[in-house]
Amino acid sequence: MKRIAGLKTSANDRRTFLKAGALAGLSLGEVMHLQDVCRAETASDEDINCIFIFSLGGMPHQDMWDLKPDAPAEIRGDCHPISTSVPGIQISDLLPKVSKVVDKFAILRSLTHGDSDHGRGFHIMMTGKKAGAGDFNGNQNNNQHPCLGSMVAKLGKTGALPPYISVPNFLNSGGPSFLGASYGPFVIEADPAAPEFQVRDITLPAGVPRDRNARRQAALRAINQVDPQKAARPVRSLDDFYQKAFGLMTSKKAQEAFQIERESARTRETYGMTSIGQCCLLGRRLVESGCRFVSIENGHWDTHRKNTYSLRELLCPSFDQAIPALLNDLEQRGMLDSTLVVVTTEFGRTPQINQLAGRDHWPNAFSVLLAGAGAKVGQVIGATDKRAAEVSDRPITPQDLTATILRVLGIDHSTVLHTPIGRPVPLVDGGKPVWEVLG
Repeated sequence: MKRIAGLKTSANDRRTFLKAGALAGLSLGEVMHLQDVCRAETASDEDINCIFIFSLGGMPHQDMWDLKPDAPAEIRGDCHPISTSVPGIQISDLLPKVSKVVDKFAILRSLTHGDSDHGRGFHIMMTGKKAGAGDFNGNQNNNQHPCLGSMVAKLGKTGALPPYISVPNFLNSGGPSFLGASYGPFVIEADPAAPEFQVRDITLPAGVPRDRNARRQAALRAINQVDPQKAARPVRSLDDFYQKAFGLMTSKKAQEAFQIERESARTRETYGMTSIGQCCLLGRRLVESGCRFVSIENGHWDTHRKNTYSLRELLCPSFDQAIPALLNDLEQRGMLDSTLVVVTTEFGRTPQINQLAGRDHWPNAFSVLLAGAGAKVGQVIGATDKRAAEVSDRPITPQDLTATILRVLGIDHSTVLHTPIGRPVPLVDGGKPVWEVLG
């Protein structure tokens, strides 16, 4: 067992320790410090970070990662398989640049779940838990279970930057649920590809000198002398936000991490001056500066109409440039071994092309990519049938994927969380790591 201040501690001991600290009349700041100590006790010794790229709408696996050239035309579509950097593995001709870095990632071709609704698909892929009753569509914090980023913020190590950052907006089902707002994402509500890109709230407001801000901090510390047992939960969460914001505003390293304009024009052009390209570049900068989990929204792949046109002209070119640039850049900087890159989506697309030359929602089978962090790459795991309709070998659930990601990040997927009223909730709802991809 590990120790805190010379005492042996278990998970139950740590919870008792926190409760005792509150009852002893410690300030809120001191209780928060104890929380950080306890989190450090459960955190991994390895600093593995994650760039989590979510392609919203449903990537068509049979047109990108899992082509079926021998299927009828209404199934196979207009895309063609091409060879890659790994002999025997083929992907779509839509992705010529990605084909050259297939040796840097694993393709999981057998993801499967049973929900064809976008919002509910977001939830299960972001959290590893099926969504219950309710509407999960719309860009809102509607989590019924903590998302992966919030799990990392709760159980992983922290640094100068917030542990969980979302760009270029809040990602659907990317919230902390019962863990509370302090474990939610720091949201960059701006597109780094925009010429006027700027991250709000990381510098002192104009007209507020440092001495005035110092007085504000002193006043806040005085407020924190209130008995934490009597302090309202929203007040505690608000204080967390103040502390995080103050840390960002006073840390030169943190501020520089967000300044994507510090990159050379050549580097920015290598990634592509597109939303996905610049988000990936910013994601690299953020994990390089100490962020543990960066979620990136890449949309929108909901190709009910003109599927081939949408892929070839609108969606794949920027994706095909950004993903290889990110993997190559991480490798050249010596960061790929310490950064897990996940490319996921909420479900796949129907085998049959519809009357509008599009493909509809299909959760029965789809593909996900994993790269870096010691993963066994240059391989395909799982398979689908001749129509890319059903998993025919090695089914992988979102729960399995979540357990795999957590294990790579050094977090025990069997951990049990507790709600504010003490109800135990498993971190992952029955998932098992995909051992074939773990290094």
